[in-house]
This record gives sequence, structure tokens and C-alpha cells, in this order.
Amino acid sequence: MASQQAQGALGVLGGAVLERGARGGWGTRYLTLQVGDEIPDFSADSSVGKFTYHDMVDGVWSVLVTFPGDREAVATTEMGQLSKLRDEFEARNVRVMGVSCNTKYRHREWIAAVEDIEGCKVAFPLISDADAEISAKLGLVKHDWKKRNFPSAKAALVPATLVVICDIDKRVRLTMQYPTTTGRNFYEVLRAVDTVQLSLFHQVATPANWNQGEDVFIGPKLSRVAAQSAFPKGMVEQRPWYRTTPQPDIFG
Repeated sequence: MASQQAQGALGVLGGAVLERGARGGWGTRYLTLQVGDEIPDFSADSSVGKFTYHDMVDGVWSVLVTFPGDREAVATTEMGQLSKLRDEFEARNVRVMGVSCNTKYRHREWIAAVEDIEGCKVAFPLISDADAEISAKLGLVKHDWKKRNFPSAKAALVPATLVVICDIDKRVRLTMQYPTTTGRNFYEVLRAVDTVQLSLFHQVATPANWNQGEDVFIGPKLSRVAAQSAFPKGMVEQRPWYRTTPQPDIFG
């Protein structure tokens, strides 16, 4: 089986596999995003107009949030919560973008309903993915949907939603996938942004259930001398690989 798959796939580029189909033709199959990948670029229409995704998130951190469709109760609460947390995301230099499998006209109708029900102003663009092409790039469409005779990519959507956190180089730093029946906790997304930014800028790691202001772990690759220099607040070493220090970006 493995050798047959290897013979059928020509190569991997940007999270996509160029693969020979059963009838000899070539097609593209997208893989699940992994940490360290560059998030796929795409041109899109949205509730605020047309743009290229990489241009839209250039020079900022980004959180991409997918929705299976419009006018769904769970997703409506998620849209509201994201909008109410706008200042928190902006304080972290994070641009929030949504993707939903519908047209921009349906998006605008749904946004109006969200604003009425949730009592907020929707504060981020909602990208139109009416044919589920973007969702396929993000790994949210069953890769063998044509072989399984689904009528379209949209009909073959995985029953899941996705959160993707990327850094300013458009590299995936964290992904979260939920079933569509589970509303997401965007305070946890903010906490996750804090942890990945902290680890990137200060060579530290965060323990389980970590919150702002709590101690962090010193990166294991730093020598004791280098760690003492890099973390003037001091460190507690229980093991050579288990060293804690106060959160380095809090002053006073």
C-alpha cells in the first residue's frame, strides 16, 4: 500500500500533494496543516471586499478561524465572542480573519443577525468560501471526496472547525480543531497566542494551565551561564531540564 501511494504522488509543495488519480489524471490533494508550515495563500472575496490572504496578514500575527457555514447557532456565538475580544487581539498585534463556506452576500446577512443577537459589531473580515476550495487547502475537506462520489468539495467537508495561529512570517505556530457542535473558547486562543509569542521572543516554554504572570520554563538548549545572563530575575533548578523563572516580559 505504501509503495503504491508513493508511486501515485509526484511530490509535496506548500502542503499539497500532486497525485495521479485512478484514471491516470493528475490532481491536487491538500494535507493537514502542521506547525512550521507556511499557511497557504489564496485570493478571496469577503464581507469587506476582495484581497489576497498573504497580503492581508503581512507584518502581523494572524488568527484564522473557520466556520462550516452561515446562520448556525454555535458559530453565531463564536462570531460574537471574537468581535467582543477585538481589543485583546489587537493588543497582541493579531489580525483575526474568518472563513465560512458561503457567499459574501449570505455573509452580510449573517453578520447583521450576529450583531443583533450578540449585541456587538463584527470586527473582522469573513472570507467567502462558497466552493470549499479554501477549506480544502486547510485540510477540512475529505481528501478522497471524488473517489467517494461526493457531489462537491463542500459536500465533503469534515464536520470540524479550525483555529490557526500564525506568526508574522505566516508560519503556523498552533492549530486547534473542534467538532462543529463544540463552541470554541477564544480566551484559550488568546492564552495560546500569549504562550507562542512568549516562547518565540524569550526562549521559554509555558507549563500546563499557564496564565499571564506565572512562572515559565527556561529553554533546555540554554546553558546555565547563558540562562543566568538571559534571565536576571533568577531561576529555580529542580533538574537540569526543569528550570523555572518569572515571566520575562513583565517589568517591575
